[in-house]
Amino acid sequence: MTESAEPSRPLPHVIGEAYSFDEVRAALGGDNKPPSFVIHREGAVIGVCLGTTWNPRAENDPCEVWVGRKGNQSEWGIKLAETKGPLPVYVRRTEGGPWFFKGLYKVTDQTTNPADIRPRLMPPKIVAVAQVILLSKIAD
Repeated sequence: MTESAEPSRPLPHVIGEAYSFDEVRAALGGDNKPPSFVIHREGAVIGVCLGTTWNPRAENDPCEVWVGRKGNQSEWGIKLAETKGPLPVYVRRTEGGPWFFKGLYKVTDQTTNPADIRPRLMPPKIVAVAQVILLSKIAD
């Protein structure tokens, strides 16, 4: 299991406020490397950025992360699922739009079961989901 690396500086972001991706990554001290759905540093997940285009249940409770199969997304999905501790979550509601800070969340469950994933597929856009990770908000 991987422990969540703490951001190097206090998180200045306000729940409900909008930020650019660069502001999010800088605030968390993340590496400038893909994939973008996880902000990471030195191999540890330190934040989550979910666009509703590819994660249509990102604002649900619990929040759902739909991990794709492209590139190293599956590898980072496994790291996210194993992360303990609070994770700042940001949601982008429109392509190219700002990222809204939703608060601190924790991983509560995950599945790679095709029977659980199949109902979430939304062809022609979303056709390859390797894993679904559930995140629950930590009380304010």
